[in-house]
Amino acid sequence: MRTPRVIAGVVLAGLAAAMAVASPALADTGTGSLSGSVRDTRGAVMAGTEILVYPLTPAGGSVAETHTDAAGRFRVTGLEAAGYKIYIGLGGWYEYAPGRTDSFDAARTYAVVAGRNTVANSVVTAASTIRGTVLAASGGPAAGVTVTAENDEHAAAWSATTAADGTYTMRVAPDRYYVIRFTDGHFEQFAPGTLDRAQARQYPVRSGRTLRVSERLLPAASLTGRLVDAAGAPVADAAVHLVTTSAQDFAAATDADGRYRLDKLAPGAVKVYFRLADGRVQWAYRKLSYEEADEVTLALGTVTTVNDQLLPS
Repeated sequence: MRTPRVIAGVVLAGLAAAMAVASPALADTGTGSLSGSVRDTRGAVMAGTEILVYPLTPAGGSVAETHTDAAGRFRVTGLEAAGYKIYIGLGGWYEYAPGRTDSFDAARTYAVVAGRNTVANSVVTAASTIRGTVLAASGGPAAGVTVTAENDEHAAAWSATTAADGTYTMRVAPDRYYVIRFTDGHFEQFAPGTLDRAQARQYPVRSGRTLRVSERLLPAASLTGRLVDAAGAPVADAAVHLVTTSAQDFAAATDADGRYRLDKLAPGAVKVYFRLADGRVQWAYRKLSYEEADEVTLALGTVTTVNDQLLPS
């Protein structure tokens, strides 16, 4: 739950004793404070965790925010005497104090009393981890591949990028099912080894556990070719666009010899057009519109060539 919020006085400090008498400053102002610590169910200290304090009618947003310190502790001062609920942001998901619920209605209410401190310690559900190694179609490590864990139930996703050795690690919300997507350039596939998301496996990940998902990329498609003018001379610096049936548009440029190349493409039907520096547009082969253009089929592991010659201007 995230809504616009008004920021009250917030100070990171040590954990106060439960309902300890506050400083004279609190008594003088007629306000109270909340303090506490956050750990997960495996005992790990939750440093740098977002803390938001909400009134019992949260429509107006939070009244205070802070983050836990290196020891997992927080303190919020300057709160009016009232009941509050505490949101704990966990990096893409959240729970409410004292932990293990994401329901505002089910969350505990903490009463703040003028001149006193209320302690709100929490134990949140430990995160899950997904890690693995991604190999190129050739068998070597695939660096720079984006790996995305997608949870359909909550419409949420987490991602990581493979290192030089092809490995990746990501921290994700616990106790959910994930589809794992691999994106390399314009090419995407899903674990285990499919281009069709509907055929992808739903991987369950438990709290505090590590799921290992490694993948070898399928051989992507490539498109290459050469553009020449009506007289047969190479056309340099023309923009070459590949348009898929789903309206995706990928571009390259011709070199001094009129040649171009697009790699890491998904298989399927595409159309190709060329945009010249003077604004003219021509579709392959020698057509003036998308409707007239010829359809080209790209295949896995195959280099498809589309050469074209400009119509006379």
